[in-house]
Amino acid sequence: MREIFSHRDLTVLGYYKSILEAEGIAGYIRNEHSQTLGFGFYGMFQRLGFLEPVLCIVADDEFERAIAILSPHRFSDPCDHEEWLCSACKESNPAAFEVCWKCQTAKNE
Repeated sequence: MREIFSHRDLTVLGYYKSILEAEGIAGYIRNEHSQTLGFGFYGMFQRLGFLEPVLCIVADDEFERAIAILSPHRFSDPCDHEEWLCSACKESNPAAFEVCWKCQTAKNE
């Protein structure tokens, strides 16, 4: 067993775990249910990291491969595209949107 990544958001760890599983690397999230203990108990140990959820892999020899697989996802480049203006309603939309959030007109129409 070897720790890969720690994060407070279980959805992030679950996402990384699913990426590794798709590549055949078995893993689990240690302290996955620690947040259900309640803020009083959890809050005491949170600062020390005792109950912080951690993504772990089962086979130590898969560590380097797991890091290589997760690197593009953990450290992805920020979007360098600019927002675009909808041709129909003139609303500004984030670059990643393919459809206007306001009127659902496609980006290039």
